[in-house]
Amino acid sequence: MSDVYEFVDHSNKVDENVLAVDFHFSSDVTKEQAIEMVDKILLSNRDNSTAEMTGYTPTIFAISKWKETDDK
Repeated sequence: MSDVYEFVDHSNKVDENVLAVDFHFSSDVTKEQAIEMVDKILLSNRDNSTAEMTGYTPTIFAISKWKETDDK
């Protein structure tokens, strides 16, 4: 695993830690499909988790420059 940059966020409005994670998909996967896949992964593991995750928010979807069609 690569090193993860860590800092204290003094602008937090709530008492929570935030971990940003990049998921990688083939270029034929749309943003909606990617979010659905992540939903399934996280929801299927929710009952097995020992830590309390309060939620997550997809914020950026980077599209490959080699993608042939625009799926907006």
